[in-house]
Amino acid sequence: MLVRFVRFLACPICMGTLDLQITRTAAVSLSSDDESVLNGVVQSERASELTTEVITGALTCSNCGIYYPIHDGVPRMLTYRTAVARFHAEQNREWIRQHLSSFVLPNLEAPPGEEAVLRNFSREWQGYKWSGQSYWQTTPEHMIRCMRYVLGLDRHGVFHKLVLEVGIGIGGIADSLSQRESCELVGMDLGYAVDQAYRYFGHNPRFHIVQGSLFAPPFRPGTFDFVYSQGVLHHTYSTEAAFKRIANLPKPTNGILCVWIYSHRYEKVTPFRRLLSMAENVCRPVLTHLPGPLQTAALAPTVPLYILYQNVYRRRKMDRDTAAVYGWNEGLHAARDRLIPPFAHRHSYEEVSEWFKSSGYHDLELLQDEELPAGIPDVFPLNVGIRATRHEVCETVTV
Repeated sequence: MLVRFVRFLACPICMGTLDLQITRTAAVSLSSDDESVLNGVVQSERASELTTEVITGALTCSNCGIYYPIHDGVPRMLTYRTAVARFHAEQNREWIRQHLSSFVLPNLEAPPGEEAVLRNFSREWQGYKWSGQSYWQTTPEHMIRCMRYVLGLDRHGVFHKLVLEVGIGIGGIADSLSQRESCELVGMDLGYAVDQAYRYFGHNPRFHIVQGSLFAPPFRPGTFDFVYSQGVLHHTYSTEAAFKRIANLPKPTNGILCVWIYSHRYEKVTPFRRLLSMAENVCRPVLTHLPGPLQTAALAPTVPLYILYQNVYRRRKMDRDTAAVYGWNEGLHAARDRLIPPFAHRHSYEEVSEWFKSSGYHDLELLQDEELPAGIPDVFPLNVGIRATRHEVCETVTV
């Protein structure tokens, strides 16, 4: 993590200020463009904030007497015990004894079902290899076009703005947006996808990566200019509770929130979708509880079907220049995403609109009401995609 990132973080338990403790660093060379973007968002107080990458260390909260590990370049901000926190403690035992003797690891209860979500989505992304040739069913270049449409970036530019993506997966979208839109982007994910994201994109100084829970995000309310979450909130025990928890993260005046959530309608749009939905409802409750090797073995027979469906049907339906070609890596990833999450709720535009309104948002923009640009798949408006502006009087944060 770049030293600068500390200014945006807070203790997820008490919202208190965090102190940075460092044991291993690496030097960072910034381009003039990177420096311009970062200082355009918030002027750095010291040059070292932009030139020092913390590889190993900790963030301490004096209020709680807790430390959060920084392991392999990523701050680990979960409020309960995790395997990576235990590993960090073992690997740095002597340093912790000398420098963190008055602090302990967080040990709260995880939100309902969250440890299972962490486990299953970590398996999904840890085995995924970023080729730069595909992102889900399309190419990375086309996926960015789709995301610009979903986020409404032609209307809501993020030039020199602070942006948060909740649920980054491998981080390809966040990395690309930070560079193309000249913004500073924070990417948070619950699982160990953060390690893959850091492996592939940790060299980008505009893109900060953190492991955290959206039910206890390590940010103060009102921190961000723009917050978005695509295909994530419905994979929690309560989509509404997850929404309410991130709804206070955009700035209270003109902060923007955009979410994209599964809908009931999309599951009924074709006979194939109805069949797939029925198969998911039968298989997912069983598969989600299997150990990793058994999950992979159970999913293996479905992978050729995903490959065939993508490479024959979808590539015929989509523009071949924008449709990805699936191999085993992509087919297994698609099967995991569909069939192993512990939760996969569906909602309606009316339902999610009420969540926005009750959270102080106005000027709702619904994807179903907008003209679909040429080449953008109808999966986006057929599911629930809403962006809105916050107009609420509350205390904001100074970063």
